[in-house]
Amino acid sequence: MKNQFAVKKPCANCPFRNDDNAIPLQPGRREGIMEGLLSGEHETFPCHATVYRSDRRNHDENDNYRPVDVSVCSGAAAVARKFGREMTIVQLATRLGFIPYEHYDDALPLTLEPEDLPIDREKARI
Repeated sequence: MKNQFAVKKPCANCPFRNDDNAIPLQPGRREGIMEGLLSGEHETFPCHATVYRSDRRNHDENDNYRPVDVSVCSGAAAVARKFGREMTIVQLATRLGFIPYEHYDDALPLTLEPEDLPIDREKARI
């Protein structure tokens, strides 16, 4: 469980960063991710840097994806909080005492503001 919350700040090219280092996604992808997280349709969003590790630890001997060391995307967690919601997995971890409420505070100044992400408020249920 502790690895799931190991990443506390957005990685160098997190798609939710508020600088020019953010990895480009297909048009509408960031908005779709956030709409799913805010609405509760999706419980979590993994950090891409922990999914695709260079040492292949999240793949078995036949190269099948078997996640063993994947963390929540702190960028997505911070942006969700800015919208006034927490990811479902973050709510649970906080309530169960696995992480403190302040766990993603250092990610907040590094991530997009709600006005920078034109989400469909109806889909996001906000």
